[in-house]
Amino acid sequence: MTTKNTLFDSPKTLKTLIVLGAIFLGGLLGADFLIHPHASFTVDGWPEFNPLFGFLSGLALPVLALGLSFLVKSGE
Repeated sequence: MTTKNTLFDSPKTLKTLIVLGAIFLGGLLGADFLIHPHASFTVDGWPEFNPLFGFLSGLALPVLALGLSFLVKSGE
């Protein structure tokens, strides 16, 4: 039985994707230092809003994924 190589099987492709991702993240980090954020909503101005929002999002995503998996399961 032969297996078909996919996009992520090639080490050269993986290295290219990692380098491009690092460049993209570096650009975002640079923009974060250059652009001053302005609060659009009252909640945005709260101290430590971003870490709290990130933590709660990290907790909510697996719960939502589990709930979605129950909805899309077939009845077999």
